[in-house]
Amino acid sequence: MKKLLLISFTLIIVQAFGQNQKNDSTEASTYNDYANGYSVEKPSWLNVMESGNTNAWGGTLPAVHDIKNAILITAFEKSKFKNFEDFKRIYITGNKFGQETLFSKNHIFYGRNEKDLHNVEHGVSSKLYLFFKNKIYHCQFVLLETSKSFLFINFTSTPETYEENIVKFNEFLKGLSVG
Repeated sequence: MKKLLLISFTLIIVQAFGQNQKNDSTEASTYNDYANGYSVEKPSWLNVMESGNTNAWGGTLPAVHDIKNAILITAFEKSKFKNFEDFKRIYITGNKFGQETLFSKNHIFYGRNEKDLHNVEHGVSSKLYLFFKNKIYHCQFVLLETSKSFLFINFTSTPETYEENIVKFNEFLKGLSVG
């Protein structure tokens, strides 16, 4: 049985997605979230999963070394944070090595390289490392501001699957539009 790596840092993706994979061939190739101000072109390789949360959308990537990594976009009301800098502090810059993350008591911050924090259109992106259930995970977080929400785009992988799947994550990001 293939391992399923599905970690979300607002929820564990397994809980958010359940096991309800959508493989309907009539599914639209573009996902539009008008309430949160973004749309994304769905790559053919992405297995969209039901989250049961109207503010979360994503799915799994094809298995690498019998492990399926995941991408999850979670939208937050801007009023839940002081501003975008506060959002960035909670998810990236304010976390301390070896301590619980500011966004989850279940994850330990295992570091990031300051050089990996980059400005991107509408926000920032950074690679970081988390410790969860006795394993270290490599993550790429992208934080964006839309006209309506703050978006947390989370790609999480095992060390052995990161390099291969970061290419797919970057492809995924190219299809993302923010309004």
